[in-house]
Amino acid sequence: MKRFVLEILSALVVIVAVVALCDHRRVFAQEERNNHTGKAWHYLYKYGEPDGGGVDVMILGNSHAYTGLLPDLISQTLGKRCFILAAQGVHMTDCFYMLEEALTVVHPQLLVIETYPLADYKQKELSGIDLSCQYQSFENRRNVWLKLKSTPDLFSLDNAPFAWSRTLRNHGYLFDSQGLIIHNLKNPHPPVYEDEEYLGRFITFTEGLTQATLDRYETEGPPVDGKDMTVGKEAEQALARIRALCEEKGIRVMFLTIPMYHLHIQHRSELEKNLAPYIGDTPWLDLQDPGYDKSFTEDCFEDTYNPNQHQTVRGAFISTAHLNHFIQQNKLLAD
Repeated sequence: MKRFVLEILSALVVIVAVVALCDHRRVFAQEERNNHTGKAWHYLYKYGEPDGGGVDVMILGNSHAYTGLLPDLISQTLGKRCFILAAQGVHMTDCFYMLEEALTVVHPQLLVIETYPLADYKQKELSGIDLSCQYQSFENRRNVWLKLKSTPDLFSLDNAPFAWSRTLRNHGYLFDSQGLIIHNLKNPHPPVYEDEEYLGRFITFTEGLTQATLDRYETEGPPVDGKDMTVGKEAEQALARIRALCEEKGIRVMFLTIPMYHLHIQHRSELEKNLAPYIGDTPWLDLQDPGYDKSFTEDCFEDTYNPNQHQTVRGAFISTAHLNHFIQQNKLLAD
């Protein structure tokens, strides 16, 4: 029995060592060219260096934030550096942990919270693409202690090992991405980013709605119902933690709703009612409000009938202009 146990332990040690070595050598790292989350964290840490200049306005959210705003234009207009800290598909629980790490590096005056992460979700029950997005966001954070602390809140016991090891997570590359594995073996080091001003923007959509999609609105109706866009307990708790952290650090908070096309969502007033109790009297720029419909034409939105619709570059330009005006009008930044 002792020999059997020793053999099992030895095998486990070998397996752990192989996995750790593969992780260290980045053998199963994903394609880096579109890893804008990793790029954003790289530049955020750069701005947090003693001569990095810091960040004055931080926008916290998911893909709606990094596709729907132009941080360089915000920075130029307000005379303050604006940075988008966002990751694809994440909810408010992950946003809290992203912010917690970010505030160990920079100290913004104003935090703009994009409202799409305020949803009804069960963080430890995420699966499919939602879980993959959570893995990616987690992997690109840098503070090991804060990642350890956040793991029990972000992942179930079954999923936690995959969050920490890209080898476990991406071992399927052995069968369908051998070329990427060979590339990683030849290039085992993390990507080298150019010395530039990167503020978290990721340009994805350049073409607006086509007539075929507009016709679907007429024949099939809106694919999104504002009544279904409710806020769950976990989002409420995470938002409370974000507010408390900002109060502790002396950071002002406002909310921003980046719009979808007005025919894309029905019962928009219900969406506003769902969000209002959690936003309270905090400044809120709701660009989904019908009063802004004339600002956003068909070429402002991604050509999709899927529920998750983003803005094009033109839409981002208009949303940015509204946000700049709102911040100035409400004097949310110190001179």
